[in-house]
Amino acid sequence: MKARRFELFYFIFAVLLTVAYTWPLATDMTGMFFGFPWDALGSIRDFWWLKFSYVSGIPYSRHIYNGYPFGVDMAGSPFPYIHNGLGFLLTSLAGEVAAYNLIKLASFPLLALSAYFLFYYLTKHQLVSAVFGLAYAFSPFHVIHMMAHFTNLYWLPLVILFFLKMLDEGGMRNAILFGLSFGACFVDNAYYGYFFGLLIPVFVIIKVAGKNTVLDYERMKLSLVSLFIFMIVVLPLLYPVMKNVIANEGWTGFEGYSKSFADLFIFSAKPLDYIMPSRHNPFLGWLSPDMGLGALKGHRYTEHTLYIGWSVLALAGFALFRFFKKNGKGTEQDRNTVWMFFFIALCAVILSAPPFIPLSGFSIDSSTREITAQHKISLPQYFLYGILPVFRVYARIGSIVLLAAFVLAAFGLRELLSKSTERLRPLILVAVSLVLFVEFFEFPQFRLTKTDVPEVYKFLAASSESFPIIEYPLGDRNDPYTTYEYNFYQRIHGKYLVNGGAKGTAADAFRIKIADISKPEAIAELDKIGIRYIVLHKDKYVKGAEIVRLDWLTTPPRNKLFPPEYNDGRVPDLSAIKDRITKVKNFGDTEVYEIK
Repeated sequence: MKARRFELFYFIFAVLLTVAYTWPLATDMTGMFFGFPWDALGSIRDFWWLKFSYVSGIPYSRHIYNGYPFGVDMAGSPFPYIHNGLGFLLTSLAGEVAAYNLIKLASFPLLALSAYFLFYYLTKHQLVSAVFGLAYAFSPFHVIHMMAHFTNLYWLPLVILFFLKMLDEGGMRNAILFGLSFGACFVDNAYYGYFFGLLIPVFVIIKVAGKNTVLDYERMKLSLVSLFIFMIVVLPLLYPVMKNVIANEGWTGFEGYSKSFADLFIFSAKPLDYIMPSRHNPFLGWLSPDMGLGALKGHRYTEHTLYIGWSVLALAGFALFRFFKKNGKGTEQDRNTVWMFFFIALCAVILSAPPFIPLSGFSIDSSTREITAQHKISLPQYFLYGILPVFRVYARIGSIVLLAAFVLAAFGLRELLSKSTERLRPLILVAVSLVLFVEFFEFPQFRLTKTDVPEVYKFLAASSESFPIIEYPLGDRNDPYTTYEYNFYQRIHGKYLVNGGAKGTAADAFRIKIADISKPEAIAELDKIGIRYIVLHKDKYVKGAEIVRLDWLTTPPRNKLFPPEYNDGRVPDLSAIKDRITKVKNFGDTEVYEIK
């Protein structure tokens, strides 16, 4: 216990920082949640559904609570059992909102600690590792992704740590821990496991070239052990997919995971993403003007805020200078480590870029943001998409760019401290910490969202019966302002929803058919399936998909704010169906109708 006293206090300190940053969340863990209302709404609803389906004896993957009467079939989709298992347990104990918050809050100190262990293994400097562990946990990349969705990034430093320990030291223990952590990383967030897997050859080549590792029989045997454990850990995640494919039932429920090629352009990193501070940094945000939909700066808040930090870049540059100059300081292993993480950062930057570099004239589709060029240099992600179209947000490999830059900066700070007097060292540590605080402080007004229940859902919840309802505007499954929000409040009333059918299914085809509530044929179709209530959100038609604005760094195009289902920003004219419906309740901006 004494040997880990520093780490224990460090973890507690990270917990206190998390509570302070997210204050007043700790005072009301069920009345608000950390993040803005996007994927968070779906995540909280999923926790509720885990418990509700279990208690009610309803199949988790196949049911008619969404996409009624056709239902949804997710039996062929990956099942993130670690995340879902923890979510189910915490939901059973404290409710779905508190479960969501607890996992979110725990992610910060867990990431700080795991990053600390990696940095300390590499630099052998406790305080430097502690500073950069906290900086990585509270970096804009991690904070923003945690506000948008579950990141579960805390596995990544451990994966790299145990992989390097296995290469450096050998040993069955390191091989087992590497396999376990790599598998857990992939299960909890496949993106980060996938990205690390792509970079394994870079780690190995540089280790071997630097003569720090020998690929002997022992290392090969340990690698096979790690691979076997990885496959065991990942199997429950992919078993539903494999079972579905083997049974020749197609990719049922998997359609939503395969994305458009245009997404490789939209969700790729742009040059200025790495060097411009976050728009919502209260100290430096003014340095990030609205750059529109250009090629130099990304337009999405979540995916394009990849700021490394000028101080981090300066310290990283100092490390490169110190270790690579003639007669520079440092051991051969330190030199190899700095060289390795420099190339890891470089390779990750390339992978985060758009899928190709145009060599001559090119054109941009204004609606899809896809670039076409007759002559181009294709990058690895161009070919990887053809093999694994599931992975389309390559900007997220910025997590590894940032981690590698932090490793270099940690060596730079360690060298700076070694050149300083004993009296100056604490001042330098404090100064660097303050600069990192100023550079990384992320404080958008929407970082906390209240879970107040609108009166219309209280009205629906008052009935203990189970019956189908439909809510308008009738957005597609991935619309956060309609479908995500409707699903979120399904926790309150527990009724069947026509909304939420998966793309490409009969449920979604039905949604498209009845998207315009003002048409008599839509009412006729709803009458056939026994809809009890039509919930009409007039304000949503007028405001458009206003949640979209939160994730954009420029003004969203009108088609993003007002998709076809929003009737071009106008409340539907119900005069053609007035003889078929009766108003039951009026809640101001929301009205409830019955079909006569």
